[in-house]
Amino acid sequence: MATSEKNNRKKPGKRRFYKRKRFWGFFLLFCLLVGGLGLVGAERFTRPYREHADTFDLARINDLEIPSLILDRNGKEIGRVFVQNRSVIPITQVPQIFIDALRAGEDQRFETHDGVDYIGIVRAVWLNYKAGETTQGASTITQQLARNAYDLEAERKAKNQSGYERKLVEAFLARRIEKRYQKKEILEFYLNRIYFGSGFYGIRSASLGYFGKEPKDLDALESSAIVGCIKNPSNLSPLNNPAANQTSRNLVLGRMVDIGALRSSEAAKLRVTPLKLNPKPLQRGTTHLYERVADEIRRVLGEDALAAGGFRIHTSIDGEVQRALEQSLQKSLDKAEQHQGYANQKRSQYKKSSGAPPEYLQGAGLMIDHQTGEVLAYVGGRSYEDAPYDVIEMGRRPLGTAFLPFLYAAGLEQGMGPASLVDDEQMDNRSVMVGGREGVLGEWGMETAKPRYEGKITVRRALETSKIAAAVRFAGMAGLENVRKCVARFGLPMKDAELLPRMAVGWEAASLKEAVRGISAFARGGATAPTQFTIVDRIDNATGKSVYQREIHAPTRLEATDDATAFMVHSMMRGGMERGNVAGLAERMVEKPFTGAGKTGTTHDFSDNWFLGYNGRVSCGVWAGFLQPGKTIYEGAFSKDIAMPVWEDAMNAAAANYGGKVISQPDSVVQAEICRVSGQRATPYCYDTYTDAATGATLTGPSRITEFFRKGSENLPFCPLHSGAAVTDPGAASGKNLIPTAWIDTTPVRSKAPVLLGEDPYYTEQVVLDSSAQPTPRNRTNVLDSFDLGDGEAKIKLPWPDRLKISPE
Repeated sequence: MATSEKNNRKKPGKRRFYKRKRFWGFFLLFCLLVGGLGLVGAERFTRPYREHADTFDLARINDLEIPSLILDRNGKEIGRVFVQNRSVIPITQVPQIFIDALRAGEDQRFETHDGVDYIGIVRAVWLNYKAGETTQGASTITQQLARNAYDLEAERKAKNQSGYERKLVEAFLARRIEKRYQKKEILEFYLNRIYFGSGFYGIRSASLGYFGKEPKDLDALESSAIVGCIKNPSNLSPLNNPAANQTSRNLVLGRMVDIGALRSSEAAKLRVTPLKLNPKPLQRGTTHLYERVADEIRRVLGEDALAAGGFRIHTSIDGEVQRALEQSLQKSLDKAEQHQGYANQKRSQYKKSSGAPPEYLQGAGLMIDHQTGEVLAYVGGRSYEDAPYDVIEMGRRPLGTAFLPFLYAAGLEQGMGPASLVDDEQMDNRSVMVGGREGVLGEWGMETAKPRYEGKITVRRALETSKIAAAVRFAGMAGLENVRKCVARFGLPMKDAELLPRMAVGWEAASLKEAVRGISAFARGGATAPTQFTIVDRIDNATGKSVYQREIHAPTRLEATDDATAFMVHSMMRGGMERGNVAGLAERMVEKPFTGAGKTGTTHDFSDNWFLGYNGRVSCGVWAGFLQPGKTIYEGAFSKDIAMPVWEDAMNAAAANYGGKVISQPDSVVQAEICRVSGQRATPYCYDTYTDAATGATLTGPSRITEFFRKGSENLPFCPLHSGAAVTDPGAASGKNLIPTAWIDTTPVRSKAPVLLGEDPYYTEQVVLDSSAQPTPRNRTNVLDSFDLGDGEAKIKLPWPDRLKISPE
């Protein structure tokens, strides 16, 4: 029985493998082996990134601004680019509600991690895997600080690394930062550095820029709105994109509820509360030129690089010319504000704290190398701090009489020339309607308090003295449609210009950039300066490596007019500097000989002053006026008193390095002697009276001048005014003061043989002797034909005439 029971008892089965101690021993050994190999592999894989992270100097983590140096074309420092709408504050001035919003929006486990949020990484990997794309990030506040403080993204691009490689360096660097600094210090570094959009760097700049208040006064809604910008500052700014910012800040509010910083009811109420903006941003101590340089850095290197700084920016600016233009402009505008009759705001009266835009007199200046398009001097306004508006880039004002060179170019293209005649007489303003409807059209272009009309004058005289009524009549002779088409080829905005006579007096507006480019065509034979101007030539980083080099391309130019037209207009503008409305300017130029030219520009209401001009190498323009339209500088505010002195100083400063290139006469232009009164071919009798400027005495002198003509158009009729007439009233014959001379009005008496008895007052016979031939008589059919003989003809000996025999008949 006992045996039977024993036999019936089941024998124990074989133990399963996972219950055996030997299995677990081998498994543990295997895990240790795999783990060890994994650690070794991971260590070897990450070693380069860890070692690279160790190279960063943590002592410089709070170097918020490393200025970028702006160098002129000669390597001299002319300024610095700062990101100065940033103001560093201690963490104690940041309210807890903002810190809570920051933790909720960017790093919920900030207080507990060692610089890397491993839980967040796993979560991001899982969510990105589910979404099939990268939708989540796991960068902690410390990692963001590391990335911004040491510009890891720019370094990654320079080394052509992947984003994951940058993340590894970032993680190791963040862990180093956590070991070196306390959490509050890290927060302070971060909040004073991070970019919050709309040009605001740091918490104080963003707080003032968006809400006009100090950070300590921010509430939960405002804090969440600022934090909501961090992930995409440009697109999520409440100034740039209010709707996108509302979505982002509501997400932050929800997470604030998750971490216990807000109650659900509070968050729900704030989600539908309108955000009230009150921008009062910090002002940057900068200039319009520095802003253009900063724009170029931002364009080619990015916003982060601009914030990081440390660059050496090589520009085309000439430091000496830039300073001369700046100083002369300030001096001239200050002087204008002291002029009797100036009734506008003065710069000294403006208070920035008022919040109102300045209304004082403004000015701008631009000089370019019209061969290359490089900018040599750039003054975009009187004060960037008061008025960031860049007149050169954005401003457009009526050209006034600075428009006249372009107008006369249109007429010369239609076949007229500098010697053509135009009426300089009073004109009813109803035909032009500038400054009113009734009365006589004003004559402000001559820039004198007592302008006078001169009757029929040459086109040269009209442009040299900047005659207004004559210009309007000339526009009619040229055709307004022809004027519009021609001026448009110079690059001036004439597309929408109305075909009205007021066009002739510079009614249409243009920018300083357009005007300088247009005027350059008269120095360059009809082709303008390049359409694109450049300032930045090269950018080097802190190590001296070039990170940007301007590409040199064949410049695109506007073919404005032909070389004959360009030179004739140039010669007339040059005449204005010698004997016209700005007589004496040519003599004051440092460059000798100065072959350039320039033109004043004054509007009918004295609201705008221009001076545009050039030499053989550079073109320069100066403008003075108000940012608010319709304000008169003062009655009789002429550009020769305000804008021209600035141009003169700038051009004289440029003379040493940019002078010497002669503007020469092209083959398409020829010279001929004409009478400056009649505009016809000069005779020996062409005299006129004039007043001596030094003594005031009335003198008489030749009115013969040398004029330029388009080749083939120089054969003009002889002057019909100065051919004789012994008159008792000098000037009765022509309306001018003429000296009494013999009136040539008779039929020529022709001799029957080549003999000469006494004088031949009518030039009926002339004997011309060629050195290789016998004397040959030249029979004349026109009395005035004899005037084309030169004074240098060879003398000949004539035989004595035969004895005179008288017939007894």
